[in-house]
Amino acid sequence: METKSTSSAAPTEGGDTFRIRFIFANRDGIHAEIECSPSDNIETVTKALQSKWPSEINETAPDCDRIRLICMGKGVLGPSRKTLEECEVPVFLTHPTPVNVSVKPITANQSKISSIDRINDRYIDPPPTECCCTMM
Repeated sequence: METKSTSSAAPTEGGDTFRIRFIFANRDGIHAEIECSPSDNIETVTKALQSKWPSEINETAPDCDRIRLICMGKGVLGPSRKTLEECEVPVFLTHPTPVNVSVKPITANQSKISSIDRINDRYIDPPPTECCCTMM
């Protein structure tokens, strides 16, 4: 079996689209596939992934800014306005292009925002937390 690839996201035989298979970190056997074009930007691809997010991982997909796409030695794909072709994502004629997915953990600032309570259609900030340590 011969595997053909190009150095960047070029159309496959018979069309201008190709398939990407997303492989999730620490989730063996769970994947998602989308069809995309070399001219699609990273944000478009990430949003397409969100729409096909596997329920085995979580019922709802994380925000786009927390999803990292990592492709075959290219590192994290980005910035979000860059196209797949500009990121030099390889295209295979025999199988979908594998792209690893990792989700950034929520930082302290993000968790504070998500813990805002909604009361009577108003958003109320959580009470401030203060901590003081003294070392002697």
